[in-house]
Amino acid sequence: MQESKTVRLFETIKKFRRLSLNFRGSGEIPHREIMMLKLIKHHSGKGGITISTLSEHFEISKPAVSQMINALEDKNYVERITTKSDRRMVYVRLTELGEEALAEAFHEMQGKLEIYLEKMGEQDMENLIALLDKLHRIMKEDIHEEKE
Repeated sequence: MQESKTVRLFETIKKFRRLSLNFRGSGEIPHREIMMLKLIKHHSGKGGITISTLSEHFEISKPAVSQMINALEDKNYVERITTKSDRRMVYVRLTELGEEALAEAFHEMQGKLEIYLEKMGEQDMENLIALLDKLHRIMKEDIHEEKE
């Protein structure tokens, strides 16, 4: 019986991951690019973020990150910056257009989530959030323990 629940949980997580990777809302930016833009924005105040750091964070190869950055650069959402002190170091940061695209994408996602909230009902959504938070804490603790 327990195995069945673990398989169901695993399959449900996979379904959500597939949905989130393909989520575009009504815009043109896939979810994975939105998450990339969000992390880049988080580091923009620090002068940008390196391809290596993006690769580590998303646990994907540097060539895969570079390919995604190239696509975002083609859309004028990001720019690559080199420093005078070390021209080998390349940082990525959002452009103004990238900031606008990210804000619009999050506005669209928030609108979608409000529709889901309405369809699920307030209490069910509160329960879901609480349970997902609990699962996240448990998983995070487990990962932390494995590193020790």
